[in-house]
Formats: sequence, C-alpha cells, structure tokens
Amino acid sequence: MDRNQKTTFLILSLIGLLYFAVFIFPNLTGARDATMLSVFQHDEFAQYPHVIRMLTPGETPYQSLRNFVIYQHYYYGYPFYFLSALSILPVKLILGSGWTEHTPIIVMTLRQAISVLPMILSALLLVWMQTRFRSRLRAILLFLLMLTLPAVVINNMWWHPDSLLVFFSVLTIYLLTRDDFRFGRNFYFSAIAVGLAFGVKILGVLFVLTYAVYILYGLFNRRVTLKQALVRSVLFLGVMLLTILVSNPLLLLPLERAEIIAAFKQLLRENTLGFWVVGNSSGSIFRQVAEIFRGDLASAVLLLAGLITLIFSLFTSAKKTAAIVVTFWVIGYAGYFLLFASTMRTHYLLPVALPVLSFIALLIPDSISARSGLANDRAVRAWRRAAVLIVIIGIINISNDEEIVRGVLTRERDSASIQMYDQAEREVLSQLELDRKVRIYRDWRAYVAEKDAYHTEYRWQLATYPYIEEIYPDVLFVERENMLYFSDAAKIETAIDPGRMREMVAFYTDAVNDQVEGYTLALKTGFGSVFVKTELYQQYLD
Repeated sequence: MDRNQKTTFLILSLIGLLYFAVFIFPNLTGARDATMLSVFQHDEFAQYPHVIRMLTPGETPYQSLRNFVIYQHYYYGYPFYFLSALSILPVKLILGSGWTEHTPIIVMTLRQAISVLPMILSALLLVWMQTRFRSRLRAILLFLLMLTLPAVVINNMWWHPDSLLVFFSVLTIYLLTRDDFRFGRNFYFSAIAVGLAFGVKILGVLFVLTYAVYILYGLFNRRVTLKQALVRSVLFLGVMLLTILVSNPLLLLPLERAEIIAAFKQLLRENTLGFWVVGNSSGSIFRQVAEIFRGDLASAVLLLAGLITLIFSLFTSAKKTAAIVVTFWVIGYAGYFLLFASTMRTHYLLPVALPVLSFIALLIPDSISARSGLANDRAVRAWRRAAVLIVIIGIINISNDEEIVRGVLTRERDSASIQMYDQAEREVLSQLELDRKVRIYRDWRAYVAEKDAYHTEYRWQLATYPYIEEIYPDVLFVERENMLYFSDAAKIETAIDPGRMREMVAFYTDAVNDQVEGYTLALKTGFGSVFVKTELYQQYLD
C-alpha cells in the first residue's frame, strides 16, 4: 500500500475501533444473570452454559480437555464455540475463581468478540476489495454504510455465529476474486475459508453453486483445461474437507459424529418444515422476506442500489470476477431459503446483503470535487444525485440505529417479563414461607431471578399437564404470548407432532382462561400470568 492507502486504512481502523467501543454499553445489558438471557435472546440462553462448561476445569487434565472439546451443543460448529471460549478465557484469568458470577462482563465480551469484531473485519475486507483504499471518501462512506445497516446493528447486540459466517463468507468471496480464475493458491486458500464457513454454520455449504459456476466459467473461457479442472477440484475438496475435520474434530469420534449429524438433521427439518407447525404458520417465505424489507425501507433501497450495480458489474471488466462470485453466492444462498426454508429472519440475509451492498461503491464519488470538469455532463449529474441519495439513506439508517440501540440500553428497565417477576416477587413469592426452596416452572421468556430460595424448572418443549404433574412446581410463570398461540386448537391439524400439540393446547387453553388444574391465579399482567398451587395459595395468599 502507498501512503494514501495506509492513511485510509488507519482512518477506517480508528472508525472501526470507535464503532466497536460504542457497542460495549448496550452489550452489557440483558445479562444480569444467565436466566435473563432467555428474556431477550433465547439462542444466547441455550448456548451460554456450554461455553462456560468448556472453560470449567475437570477433576483431571483429561476431563478438562474433554470439557473444552466436547461442547455438546451441536446445532452450530466447533469454531463458533472454540472462538467464543477463547474470547472469554482472559476474562476468566482476570476475574479468578468467581468469574462465572460476572455474567454481564462475560456476555458483553462474547457479543463484542464474536458478533461486532467479525462484522467490522468483514466490512473492512469488502471495502478493500471494492476500493483498494485508493479513494478515501468512497472507502469511508462504504464502510459506514455497511456498518450502519440496521440488520448489522441488531446482529451486533447478540452472541450468535452469524457474524462469523459473514466473515468467512466474505473471506471466501475475496479469495476467489483475488484468484481471478487462475486456480492458484488463492483458490485453495478459499477452500480453507469456505470450510470454516461450513464449520461455523452449515449454511456455508450453499457456496456449492458459486464454485460450480467458477469452475465451469474457467473451463469455458479456457483459463483451465478439463484435466486441470478435475485435478484442482479434487485438491480443493481435499483441502476443504481437511479444514472441516480440523475445525470440527468431534467428527472423528463416532458417538459425537452421530450426535452432530442428528442435530444437523433436526435443524434442517425445523428450517424446512417448521418448529411447531408446518411452515411455522407465518405465511410463505416470499411474504416473510417482503415483510423484512418493508420493515426497513431505507436499507431495502440501499440493497436494491447495490443489486443494480452488481448486475451492471457483470458486464464490465474491472469488477467482473467479484460480480460473478457474489451473484452466484446470492443465487445459491437466497435460492435455498426461497425454495426450501419455512422461516426467514433478518440476520439470515447478512451473508449476502453485505457483499451486495459493497457494490454500491460504484455510485459513491471518488472525492467531493470529483469530476468537477464534467459538471455539465448529464450522466455525471445523475451520478452525483445518486451519491447524495445514498448519503441521505445512510443518515436515515443511522437515525434508525440510534432508536434500536436506545431500546437495547433500556431493555431491562422496560421488559414486561422482568416487571412481572418483580411484582410477583413482592406480592407472591415473598409470601410463601416454605421451609424449602420454592419450586418454579417458567415459560421461555418468563424471567425468574437466580436465587438460592428458588429451584426453577425450564423446558424447551414448554408446558403440558403431564410435565407439570411430573415436576409438580409450587408456582407457574406462563407467558401470554404462548397462551394465545398454543390455545388455538386448529394448530393440531398442521402440527409437526399432533399428539404433543394436543397436550399443549389443553394446558395453555386452561391457562389463558385463568384456570390451570390444581393451581390458582395469583397475578396477571400484560406479559403473562403467575399461578400458585391451590393449597399454597389458600394457606399464604388467600
């Protein structure tokens, strides 16, 4: 890099550092204890005990190593958990033996290291790919446009593998673009990147169409012979498979491999069929995508502009390789969701949204005074107007981002779930003068603080009468959202498991009508209801 490029890189790095620091404050919230994670981000709650166990010493060195390697939550790959554990290892070393009590610091570190940092690096790599840091204005604006995309800002405030998937996807795109159909070392380096993308989250497999087109394009344009293509494809697959095995060593162990495959099958089944009912009863996938874009029109306009410039780049020499790679990555990735998936969530779009958005660099001026000598040219005036529009849309996105971050900063104070718990603790739980721990069942997002006085039961499959009879809790915390959803008997006909759905409908229908068998309603709020075992209610609360 020359001096100008180095200066641009330094400026972008400083912006990235400031951006990273801004998210520390919202990422400290929503994690007063591990249970609170389920109130705001259920996936975080599911993941958290596994990464803590990875760093929990065993009775022997072998047991400690086993804890670190056999992470037990196989819905996501080992690289996600390995990097997560590595990121909080300094926290453990600094805080000492009582480190697990500092949940806000641990969770903040995970969110920053696994979500915010990879997103910054992804944006930086895409800016380099599109601008080579030669135009300072173009590089800075593109960097900011990508990082202020509301979907990116939202994704920065939870701990999940999506940012790592974005980073390894972008790295794959960059390496293929750099290879430029030469099928050299960057082609094999991309095998490592795509292997890590697959290792983090199985969606990395959707690069298959990109590579198929890449090889065929090389053949048709005589960049490689058929024999060379076959040999290099075999070598590529070897490197990729080796990367997958090294980054997911449990695949070498028969029992764990079977569990990983079973988890992947279940995840695929839920993605294609639904979780509770076929299709999740949320309309077609096209409708879900439309709702995502309709909810964030400014970003949709930016992405549309990026898509237009991407298509334009397919017919120009300067960005043709990058355009081919990104286009077929988008087709393969989006095609899977549109044709086979039952659910679409905003963060699913990030691995394709950022590469597409990066092509908007073509609409950003090289500098404020760029092409001043051609000010009367109609095309240049249109080009400048497009650039101004992009800046305006970027400002709108920043305004939306501020509202999103402000909501996260105040989410503990504003949470209806936490408010219900606080009221229940004052009016219900404190009145139960038992000589043992109070046994509590809680629904997914119903908060109950982690206290020695409570023994809290929680179940991924939610409540049914047989389960309640089995654990026989003193108190039930039931969400109104679940009561409304699962009291709909029509869902039995479209349920993945009709028998289980029938049991859930029976329980939640009674709950929504304030009459759970064996329990008495003690508190009802906009979030949900608290039921107390009838004999305890009569003894302490009546």
